[in-house]
Amino acid sequence: MKRNILIHFIAIAAIIGFPLIADAADSRDADGRLEMYLRGSMTGGWGVQSQYKFTRSGDTYSLSLPSLNGEFKISSTEWTYNYGLAGGEPAEVSRATLLSGVANGANMYADNLTDVTISFRMGKTFESPNYISIGANGTAAPELPEIQGPEPSGTLPVLYINVYGNDGEYDNEIISPNLAHKNYFPGEYWLEMNGCEWLEQLGSKPEGSKDEPLPLEIKARGNYTRTAFAKKPFKLKLGEKKDLLGLSKSKHFALLAHADDNFGYLRNYTGFDLGKRIGLPWTPWQQPVEVVINGDYRGLYFLTESIRVEKKRVNIEELEDYATAPELISGGYLVELDNYDESNQIRMEEKSCVQGQRLDLLRVTWDTPEEYSEIQKRFVTEQFAEMNNNIGNNSDNTWSLIDMDDAARYYLVEEIVSNTEAYHGSTYLFRNRGENQKWHFSPLWDFGNAFNGSTDRFFYDCDPFGNTWIPSMRTNAKFNEKVKETWMWFMNDRYPGLIENIDAYTRHISEAAKADHERWDDAPLPDSPGARPVADNSDMTSRRNEAVRHLNAKIEWLKSRFGDFSAYPDSKEPAHDTTPCAPLPDYAGGTGSVAGIDDSQSPAIFFTLQGIRISGPVRGEPCIMVKNGTPSKIIVP
Repeated sequence: MKRNILIHFIAIAAIIGFPLIADAADSRDADGRLEMYLRGSMTGGWGVQSQYKFTRSGDTYSLSLPSLNGEFKISSTEWTYNYGLAGGEPAEVSRATLLSGVANGANMYADNLTDVTISFRMGKTFESPNYISIGANGTAAPELPEIQGPEPSGTLPVLYINVYGNDGEYDNEIISPNLAHKNYFPGEYWLEMNGCEWLEQLGSKPEGSKDEPLPLEIKARGNYTRTAFAKKPFKLKLGEKKDLLGLSKSKHFALLAHADDNFGYLRNYTGFDLGKRIGLPWTPWQQPVEVVINGDYRGLYFLTESIRVEKKRVNIEELEDYATAPELISGGYLVELDNYDESNQIRMEEKSCVQGQRLDLLRVTWDTPEEYSEIQKRFVTEQFAEMNNNIGNNSDNTWSLIDMDDAARYYLVEEIVSNTEAYHGSTYLFRNRGENQKWHFSPLWDFGNAFNGSTDRFFYDCDPFGNTWIPSMRTNAKFNEKVKETWMWFMNDRYPGLIENIDAYTRHISEAAKADHERWDDAPLPDSPGARPVADNSDMTSRRNEAVRHLNAKIEWLKSRFGDFSAYPDSKEPAHDTTPCAPLPDYAGGTGSVAGIDDSQSPAIFFTLQGIRISGPVRGEPCIMVKNGTPSKIIVP
């Protein structure tokens, strides 16, 4: 009795939950999966023949034949993917055996085999070691060993996340390279420290366990970084507040992939370290962690404090959605100068006093609160319109609305690291509530284009984007003087020690960077225009050297523009700018702010000067009561 030849092809798609993506020339089936063939001397010139095509059921490809004789391999239609023997030499197969296989390996030679089964499993890439199990002539095929894919390096904490579908099985949409939305997935997590002493010394501790995981929600974040890379960035919302890896206690964290950072993951690290050193109001921090989702090792990530209005983050008065009370209208606000059109956004034409500057829409996206009332929109619109006019006309009135000290410090950080996307997107400002408040450039975020600018030019003179306001701000004499004073003090007093921190950080993550490269090397790309492979940072020493070279060269050039700080080692921190704050509009004050009371209803209804209904004035403060058309000043009890 003859047995069929059975060849099992289990691709990486089975392991990580998405189809293997081949060269466009390779044939695919209706599900977009590769069509695979047995090819060899029996096909007449190693061509593709329909009787040697595998049928597929899920992730398993099978082919049945009565006999097999001669040389053969397994491949896609255009040989983009082909599988043979390790060692480089053809091997004769005359009996049941277990062979070592590899991508682009040597041919196999079947010596008049009958009653044969051939099977193999494929790892993440065709370069991975593998096995080919052959049963023949009535002897069963040996059992295939499981392939161990890339694993955590063992040098950093590991964050385990599981996401389940309604059927109780893993929902692997969360790790699909084509994840197309930003909706939350419910899941669970636990954090193992893995013996990482340097983070334990900073107060890091394990959270949850495999047997007792903790609840969380996880979703994709980002725009370009989400669609262009298979290694996605994520946003985490924990079930309860935690100080994960010693970061500020919160429910909200970002899990950043830095898939495009080819400077040894040092772009965000350097920018954040500079922001903390220079004394901005709050700068996020990050810690390295290796991530496993649904049992799949996802590589080296960076757990990062999300930008939030919280006591230990952006510490301002939190403003509720749709606020209308006059005493609340002035703040607090957290907004972003954005490079994407959003629905929660104020837009106006950027004004400039620099000839030839590349202009763009000024997009002010509101972050907190998430929803504005009409009066909140009016306030923020008027504030940014006035700032836009002042900056565009090189007016010193700019500093009655914007804190000059923080503006100078924020600019210096972006200039030192040559972040060409600064002031184009991911540029945050906040304003606290009250009359004597200004807008502050802070917090820093997203250094994905750091070290991209030239080391002998200002970053905004060599970028492809256009940078809102900063070229015009640099024409202002007061601002430039503040920048130079801050530069002299900062470079002497706070900058020293940065390179030593970079070196320590490089040592901490070097092994994890190698494991990350093993995980993502030659991994399938997303099906999107501009898709790119994950950056290779396996050689952290050379990546570190390039980042430090850029820093040193840029600082040397800036000495010729802002001053040679080494000649003035005793430079002091500049005195705080004393430009008076601009007065608030009449509808955004805390007193005398109600123009109308309709006491014909119970309870009474209060209105602003603009006729907008509000909850009421501040108790004990004067307001204007209009009764039967006659205004009178009263004190609200």
